[in-house]
Amino acid sequence: MAWAISVTAARSWVDGQLRTVGVLSTVARMRALEWAVRLAATEPRVAEEVVAGVPTSVVRPGRGECWPVFVFVNGVTARGRHHPDVQRLARGLAGAGFLVLVPDLPGLAVGEITAATVAKAGEAARAAADRPDARGGRVGLLGVSIGATLALLAAEKADIAERVTVVAGIAPYTDHANAIRLATTGHALDRGRLVPYTVTTFLGLVIARSMVGALPPSRDRDRLLTQLRQLPDDTPDPLAVFRLRQPEQFEPSARALVALLANRDPLRFEQLDTALPREVRDGIALLSPLHGAERLRAPVEIASAPHDRYFPLSETRALAQVATRTRVRLTVTSALQHADLRLSLSEIADLARLDGWIVRVLQAARRP
Repeated sequence: MAWAISVTAARSWVDGQLRTVGVLSTVARMRALEWAVRLAATEPRVAEEVVAGVPTSVVRPGRGECWPVFVFVNGVTARGRHHPDVQRLARGLAGAGFLVLVPDLPGLAVGEITAATVAKAGEAARAAADRPDARGGRVGLLGVSIGATLALLAAEKADIAERVTVVAGIAPYTDHANAIRLATTGHALDRGRLVPYTVTTFLGLVIARSMVGALPPSRDRDRLLTQLRQLPDDTPDPLAVFRLRQPEQFEPSARALVALLANRDPLRFEQLDTALPREVRDGIALLSPLHGAERLRAPVEIASAPHDRYFPLSETRALAQVATRTRVRLTVTSALQHADLRLSLSEIADLARLDGWIVRVLQAARRP
């Protein structure tokens, strides 16, 4: 019996490895691995559909009528599901035998992450699992950056949690308040300690757009959103919009948020965060997988660079401590630079860690 189990496990690993090489060769366009694509992949079929009320790319394997499913949630990018890297990943997964849905969630393309974004992520997951071509009525969730955060939030929904095969993500945040702290003060809260952590200024722009977008309708809200939407992604200091005027110059509903986003002192953050209106604080909790981690049932596989330029490893480690009903596994590899692959045969250990992560994700997604 033990021999039979070991043979089955070996076959499963070989199958997962072939599919992994096929996905990597497609995503990274590695010509040296094109032979693996011919072994593990089929030519995918791409269609555009409306799923859960949002435009969605649906990528099917070239053969069959029913497959294990992934919903892939990309990060913040103006091109959304049409970004070439997103399309390559979807095709790579489809070539490896998965039905892949890539929805354009509201606000994600422009970096305005709100309750509506989270709600649609959950609806997309349910719709994917309910499809007649979804094997077993189950769904795997895969995301990059904030897309990984949204995948975690979708997996916490009570009506889908038991139907999720795996939640896989690259460098998510798990505590929205900590993401705000990072963007405004350059510090993260790690096991109760403030730790300096350098992040890209684009994080500040996304945080600002999301937070202002969540305010009640007002003239100040509309003006601030207009200003923020006009800023290029590479603006050196997008939060200067909030430091140019005193909070008292804004309408009451926006004052506390403006003060928080204008602050650079990590020691003042908690005080300013506590002063936010209750509905804004509730919105922050809604965007934080950490607050609902006990509802996670599927295994969680997270991969990240040693020093990601958006979110530190402590975000995933904090999730692992409170997700008591499943396993959260963190893979640290320099083969990733946030959402970008950095594949090099000279860094074989890092490549092996990334390879192992992908194998585990694909195997978990194929389990009945």
